[in-house]
Amino acid sequence: MPQNKTYQTARGVRDILPAEQPYWQLLRKTCEDVMESIGSLRIDLPTFENVEIYTRGLGTDTDIVQKGMYLLESRGEKEDRETYALRPEGTAGAVRAYIQDGMGSWPQPVKLYYMGPMFRYDRPQKGRYREFYQFGFEIFGDNSAKSDYLAIMSAWQILKKVGLKDIIVYANSIGCPECRPKYLAKLKKFLKDNKGKLCEDCIRRTESNPLRALDCKVESCQKLFSSVPNILDSLCSECSTHFQNTLEYLDYFGIRYDLDPKLVRGLDYYSRSVFEIAEIKDKERSGSIVGGGRYDGLVEILGGSATPAVGYSFGMDRVVEMMKEQGIKPPKKRGVEVCILQLGEKAKDVSKKIYDMLSGGDVNVYFVPSNDSLRAQMRQASKLGATYAVIIGQKEAFKDEIILRDLRNSSQETLQSKDIAEEIKKRLNAEI
Repeated sequence: MPQNKTYQTARGVRDILPAEQPYWQLLRKTCEDVMESIGSLRIDLPTFENVEIYTRGLGTDTDIVQKGMYLLESRGEKEDRETYALRPEGTAGAVRAYIQDGMGSWPQPVKLYYMGPMFRYDRPQKGRYREFYQFGFEIFGDNSAKSDYLAIMSAWQILKKVGLKDIIVYANSIGCPECRPKYLAKLKKFLKDNKGKLCEDCIRRTESNPLRALDCKVESCQKLFSSVPNILDSLCSECSTHFQNTLEYLDYFGIRYDLDPKLVRGLDYYSRSVFEIAEIKDKERSGSIVGGGRYDGLVEILGGSATPAVGYSFGMDRVVEMMKEQGIKPPKKRGVEVCILQLGEKAKDVSKKIYDMLSGGDVNVYFVPSNDSLRAQMRQASKLGATYAVIIGQKEAFKDEIILRDLRNSSQETLQSKDIAEEIKKRLNAEI
């Protein structure tokens, strides 16, 4: 017979254990609450999509497309096979859904949010996984600065409501197809004139995607780019006005921000406003929390009608880690509030009536008929973390009474059965 084998998770993935779940539950609920407060609708996207959605949408020169996607090939005859990719991000899939499901005919703008696992082939390290969880928000059908602000504000609200402190928005505009080419010409000249000081990736990007060079994290490149031409000086009047309006909204609502003319996004589909949210102390933004911006051309690139759009995403794993680092305590869950301990057959029917009374009164109550001793049932109640135990023996069943025991301090008293639901709810509410 083969020897027993111990199996482990694949490299770059992990279990999210029960001790971490309160943080995740708080984050998910906060995301849902903020989204509902601004009229956004939830959408659940497929875990894998046709690979062309990403190659066309994200750009063939991006790191995600070149070396970051997990590819799947369908079965069947070779000429009929299609290639799919486990989703590396959510925006391209949301755009595909907007087109495929006819959302262009809905009242505009259409606001969608989603959350779930994403997959990227990357070197696993602390806080970076090959399967990671992401929250995303997209607004389709509005080209005004109101939607840019709404995107930034909703991300800011989520992070603030889960308790994160000392965060800041970094904002920039990368122009539109009308004004960006003029800036790219200046940027290419700058990169070529300084070719000897660039890293290999930036040399390659000089021709293929010069704007991406500004996102380089190599220290020597970062120093060089301190003197790069400022993209804000090359904006057309329309882009400049749009960006100024976005900043005025942030000023009006007291959202702290800094301008960063070197801020770009790593994907080809962005235009006009781009932004990140990071900790104030993270000056190099090596661990930015939120990234997003406007992508007015992506719906058309993926086969739809020209549609303005803006959105963002953030890594939920990263936010949970920050919550723990900053000492944020999720609210205590109600858990099991009452255990009913039944002794003897004659107490079974009475115990069931008490169970129905409590559960119908929105009390978290645990009851399974048992022949175990009182001591064994008490151990079970303690293991479940119950606050109170309702003890019903044959004597109590005959007198229509119960014993209410506070499991935290071992005090107890005898009460009438008819009063128990009201009494327990009163005590639980007093402890909130």
